[in-house]
Amino acid sequence: MSIFPSIRSRLIAVVVLTTVPPIIALGLLAYLLFANQKTQVEIDMIQTTRALAAAVDRDFMVGLSVARALAASPTLQSGNMQAFHAEARSVLGAPFPGFTIVLSDLTGQQLVNTLRPPGEPLPKHGNIDLLKRVAASGQPLLSDIYIGGVTGKPVVTVEVPVWRAGKVAYVLSVGYLPQSLVRLLANQNLPEGRMAAVFDSQGVIAARTHLHDQLVGKKGIPELVERMAKDTHGIVESRTLEGLTVIIAFTRSTETGWSVGISTPWTVVLTETLGTLALLYGTVGLLLLAGVAAAWMIGGQIGRSVRDLTAPALALGSGDPVVALDRGPAEAVEVGRALKAVESELNRYRHDLESLVAERTEALEASNRELERFAYVASHDLQEPLRMVVSYVDLLSRRHGDRLDDEAREFIGFAREGAFRMSNLIKDLLEYSRIGQHDRVNVAIDLGQVVREALENLQALTTETDGKVRIVGQLPVLSGNPVELIRVFQNLIGNALKYRAPDVAPRVTIEAEPGDGEWIIRVADNGIGIDPQYRETIFGLFQRLHARHEFQGTGIGLTSAKKIVELHGGRIWVEDGPGGVGSTFCVALPD
Repeated sequence: MSIFPSIRSRLIAVVVLTTVPPIIALGLLAYLLFANQKTQVEIDMIQTTRALAAAVDRDFMVGLSVARALAASPTLQSGNMQAFHAEARSVLGAPFPGFTIVLSDLTGQQLVNTLRPPGEPLPKHGNIDLLKRVAASGQPLLSDIYIGGVTGKPVVTVEVPVWRAGKVAYVLSVGYLPQSLVRLLANQNLPEGRMAAVFDSQGVIAARTHLHDQLVGKKGIPELVERMAKDTHGIVESRTLEGLTVIIAFTRSTETGWSVGISTPWTVVLTETLGTLALLYGTVGLLLLAGVAAAWMIGGQIGRSVRDLTAPALALGSGDPVVALDRGPAEAVEVGRALKAVESELNRYRHDLESLVAERTEALEASNRELERFAYVASHDLQEPLRMVVSYVDLLSRRHGDRLDDEAREFIGFAREGAFRMSNLIKDLLEYSRIGQHDRVNVAIDLGQVVREALENLQALTTETDGKVRIVGQLPVLSGNPVELIRVFQNLIGNALKYRAPDVAPRVTIEAEPGDGEWIIRVADNGIGIDPQYRETIFGLFQRLHARHEFQGTGIGLTSAKKIVELHGGRIWVEDGPGGVGSTFCVALPD
């Protein structure tokens, strides 16, 4: 065994090394993509918290305005508590965010509570310290969350002093339930996975979109509470009270001191970038595998061709007849011919003119045989190794399948599918190369009969897809090669049946109309259609618009159809289908 690297290994190394820079670039791109996605999520969350904080402030300001109006009410100033009770109850309703209005004296004793009938004994105010601060300062205050004296549940109140005779006589309270704040959060229709919460000025949870009943009244996470005390807005990366790793955006109101926070789990940010990353890395992986496979095949061919040059070189040195290479890479064939030329030069003085003419004639015949052997190689020699690969892969699966893991069986499936795909590709390439190479015999042909024969060949596909093909009117009689035109319409109708819309049975319509010295035959379908930007490229060799697992094919059918139509002096193009649904392939042939 040689200690020097083979051509095949060198080619594979080149392919692998050329993929290193793109992989590094993709890694950097993935990082930048994730960072950009994270930044955008943070910006969106900050903007949403600002809107929510403004909405919370607006609800409290509504309560403050109502409380000030009631504090100046004539019924209250006159001491008519029963009339004031009715007036206060009339304020409560669907548009008003508060749920109760309470009047307390300066000792904290409730005098009016809209949750109880007039005259019924009432408890003391649930937040005496807050009441005393309002009475002492004479200014309205917004409470933090506390337990209400009547409801025994968490409440928030807007406290307003009631002035009589130039001094504070009572304190009027507008109460809010945390559920009203929850509804406010829910109305924002936050994206899936995001959570929102409202915090009072001490960082205590007043409302939450998730686990509201369990967490209301509890302090937020320390990192968030500390940041909200210092900054009016910002981002915190931490864990929620449930233990989820999240990004939290918050905004603190400068008017009320209350804050709104929105959290997004890291998994949401990762999921939003995962599809793009999977596509990028999947493409690179497929290209790498294709490159390695191509390098393996080409390296093997080059290596065999180089080794085949050994015999001609030795024959030239010993004076034996030199057999030139007739297949392989052009460079190897060229070297073999060069050796043959050297042999001819050495023997030139021993041959007369007749021998030289005979040699040239033999060379011409060899060239013709080479062309014939090309067809044989394409149809047989290249097919035989593929059949052997399939046979041995099947044998490996049958004999050792129970000892292989899922990944190994998947690889076997890939190898088998690739071999069949290569076989079909070779057959299609051979057929494509034969178009127009034989003597062309154009006869008068009935295109209606041509289409019917194409439909007979497609009977299995038509049945499988539940397709319907309709010929509208009479198709013309033209001059052409019937075998090749059958192939054109078989390809167009077959594509119309194959590229069908999901859950829609294919319907194909074929009709002809006269043009300027030509007939235009239209094959219209109700399939998935073709984007206008690809309507020229689809006729190129190996041009496919869909992955192989979606639709089978080699990308040669439309190329062959275009070549046949142009050999008949015609042209082919594609348009939108009827009503903008599907596609219409147009074939123009000389009249």
